[in-house]
Amino acid sequence: MNILWIKDNNIGHEKQVKVLLDELSKTRDINVIQINVKGFHPFFKYVDPVEENLFDLIIGAGHKTYSFIIDIKKSQKKSCKTVAILTPSFNKDKFDLICAPAHDQNKFNNSNNVIFFEGSLAKVSLDEADENIILVAIGGKSKHYYFDEDSILNQIEYFLSIYPDKEYYVFNSKRTPVSMNNKIAKLAETKEIIFCDYKNNDISFESILHKSSAKLITRDSVNMIFESLSCKGNTYLIDMKIKNKMNKVVKTVNNLIEQKKIGYIEQSDMVDGLSTIKIHKQNVYNDVFAEVEKVAYKLNQLI
Repeated sequence: MNILWIKDNNIGHEKQVKVLLDELSKTRDINVIQINVKGFHPFFKYVDPVEENLFDLIIGAGHKTYSFIIDIKKSQKKSCKTVAILTPSFNKDKFDLICAPAHDQNKFNNSNNVIFFEGSLAKVSLDEADENIILVAIGGKSKHYYFDEDSILNQIEYFLSIYPDKEYYVFNSKRTPVSMNNKIAKLAETKEIIFCDYKNNDISFESILHKSSAKLITRDSVNMIFESLSCKGNTYLIDMKIKNKMNKVVKTVNNLIEQKKIGYIEQSDMVDGLSTIKIHKQNVYNDVFAEVEKVAYKLNQLI
């Protein structure tokens, strides 16, 4: 099966397409050709020409890719299927299948070409966790939560104090402020932690994630949250103040907490220079998330 993957250079989008194609490859022999959206303005974006009548499936994630998926379909055989990952704003009826996050259900009106998944698509791992390994994943500034560096650092240090003698791996991201990176690096000088800076890091985030018995993740990092829930070990959300309570990301995170699908750290406001921290665990009977398997099954039915 020949698949054309149209990419928009967004790491979060591309991760979700990749894990879906990896899952699909478990049951089908696939050949994937990748092309990138180029250009610098909505009216000057383009993709390189592709061979006609070659592809069985065209797929992409993100608004930059959707119009190209529809256009390229016109030069392909009639049996070619089009798949949009996430939620197109327009031309929803032009796609054979849309794989959309559940928090976007209100954007569809009884559509029969859509399958909903919770959160984001992530690789499923049933590897047993190592009790000696703990992962910390730090995002950055966002429109969903306030990024209070000292508060986040305080919670990490608290976790270090109650779970000493463990191997801590702290991963940052492109969104992490330089000032926060400096604070993590300084902490690594005095504590037994390994700072995995994305700029020059040879340690695999995915490998450590699948081994970790506990994972601390900032609430703004939705993709990392669902990557963590898709493997074994306990996931804890680092406490962050909300910017917009009506935001769909905040609602998604709050639903996970309310349903005890995820653990979280609760930090009270400081009184007389002190703050209290509580750690709430997720339900021990939770299964790992396997949303990508559900979507891959639906995709297999389509093609």
